[in-house]
Amino acid sequence: MRRPFLLALAAALTVGLAACSDDGSGEAPAAEETAAEQEGTQAPGTGEDTADGGEVVETITVTAEEMSFSGIPETLPAGTVRIDFENAGRAPHDLVVEELGDEQVIPVIDGGASESATVTLEPGTYTFYCSVGNHRSMGMEATVTVD
Repeated sequence: MRRPFLLALAAALTVGLAACSDDGSGEAPAAEETAAEQEGTQAPGTGEDTADGGEVVETITVTAEEMSFSGIPETLPAGTVRIDFENAGRAPHDLVVEELGDEQVIPVIDGGASESATVTLEPGTYTFYCSVGNHRSMGMEATVTVD
């Protein structure tokens, strides 16, 4: 009898504390900020740090499907780029950057999985591709210009 009461009390306190929390300004966060935080994305240049202490200059979301990528922009700023990668297809996919010595930025992941990584890009032209099987020759390749 006592356990259900304690569980209900704990749940009520958790909900109450979450509803009362703010960023110190006395106002609740804007809906778009909350959504961005929940998705794990951040606007460019807002101070997201990388593991090596650098700052992320851009965050992109790349989606792999059966034999195509979406979300790889034609241009990116030079610096550290965060890549949020989602495999929305059924086949396994990865993401490789040829000009970085064929570095596998995102390891092979199965359909339905996602992974994130950062990569530092100097000005130039880069080829992003999937190295699984013959996926690259079937269209899983994109060229990106870094300014």
